[in-house]
Amino acid sequence: MTTEPRLCPYCHQHFHPCVFRPDQRVCSKPECQRRRRADGHRAKCESDAEYRQVCRDSRQKWRARNPGYQRRYRQAHPDYIEANRRGQQRRDRKRRVSDLVKNNLAIDLKTISADVWLVGPELGPLVKNNLAISEVMILQSVAASGGKLN
Repeated sequence: MTTEPRLCPYCHQHFHPCVFRPDQRVCSKPECQRRRRADGHRAKCESDAEYRQVCRDSRQKWRARNPGYQRRYRQAHPDYIEANRRGQQRRDRKRRVSDLVKNNLAIDLKTISADVWLVGPELGPLVKNNLAISEVMILQSVAASGGKLN
């Protein structure tokens, strides 16, 4: 008995489900299976408070048994430190732009003659910001990472 090919939600390739698992939804590639398990774990943590607590306790016990692990890892992987630093800078910039949306402590743009330019694909919420410093230009770079803020 053969089954109809299915499309893997992760790699978007067609596959035939296992004969022993006719309800199989994900192909057998290790990366797709890893993602399936991770998604299942995440969903279980969100829906089951007891499971979430057991996972939290497990992480705490591991950290207690392995003191200094993070410090040693950072010393052995300087590229990790640099990537984390760049990521934090990106998150900080994104937060600053997000805070502009809530800005209500400056000059009312509707009543002044200054030019304010909002340029970028994700700056739409700033249109609602009717208070900002005059003579301001806010630019958002378009990254290769799907248009997210750098």
